[in-house]
Amino acid sequence: MARSSGAHLADDGSGASNKITEVAGAASARKLLNVILCFSAARPHWSVPELCDTLHVSVSTMYRYVALLREVGLLEQAGVNSYRLTKRFVALAGAARQGQTLLETVAMPVMTGIRARINETVLVSRRHRHYAYCVERVESSQAVRLQFERGQPMSLHLGSMARVLLAYTPEPERSSYLASVADQIDGKSAAMLSPEFLADVVKKGFTQSFEEVDEGIWGVAAAIRENNEVIAALGVAAPIYRTNARKRQQIISEVRAGANEITRLLHEGTDSRARKTASPLSRSA
Repeated sequence: MARSSGAHLADDGSGASNKITEVAGAASARKLLNVILCFSAARPHWSVPELCDTLHVSVSTMYRYVALLREVGLLEQAGVNSYRLTKRFVALAGAARQGQTLLETVAMPVMTGIRARINETVLVSRRHRHYAYCVERVESSQAVRLQFERGQPMSLHLGSMARVLLAYTPEPERSSYLASVADQIDGKSAAMLSPEFLADVVKKGFTQSFEEVDEGIWGVAAAIRENNEVIAALGVAAPIYRTNARKRQQIISEVRAGANEITRLLHEGTDSRARKTASPLSRSA
């Protein structure tokens, strides 16, 4: 699935495509935004030299970026030589939650039901460019459990959720991605990323993973569709010691049925929204 620490896939419910073309002439702006994206719950503080090393930016340029982000209230000093995000991001996170898509709205009750029956962590992820991102999760109540943050990125070549999303990515884009991470793929992973294996994932609509990312962790994920295109994956991650063959089969059945149910609810929700936005003339036609 993904570490416990911590893109052409159709419409996201907003009418905008998930496939994004890189904007020409925006290298400086892109690096400025990447400064913000360096910060996470796992690493909330960064110094200027650390940011320079990570983003391959000169010290003078980084100080200019930091000064601009401080000017607009997005960064503040944390100690003598480091910076952190300001509380403005709390409001931005709230705006992101309020703007949740139909997917997240209809998936939550399904995920909650699965968690109630198996008591393991249940996740929904979507793909954006070269990463899968957790967009919703319901955690197990057990003392030993995997914890994921919304927005947590996952490499596309490791784990069941990422592999489902990768399998449904158009071939030219998929091959380009795999070539870019070829040095990170070992023999076992290469077999599960072959065209034949990924075609089998598409045929079955789900896949499993055994200790691909974290030792001792098993995962399973299934495809969620909207308008006949895969837009997300529903998955479960659990410690192997709690998942014998019988329990794994139960979880696989729950995940596959849950993905189908979310797909059905998305279809009903899309139809309902279409009816609401139809003009009086079109409704009476």
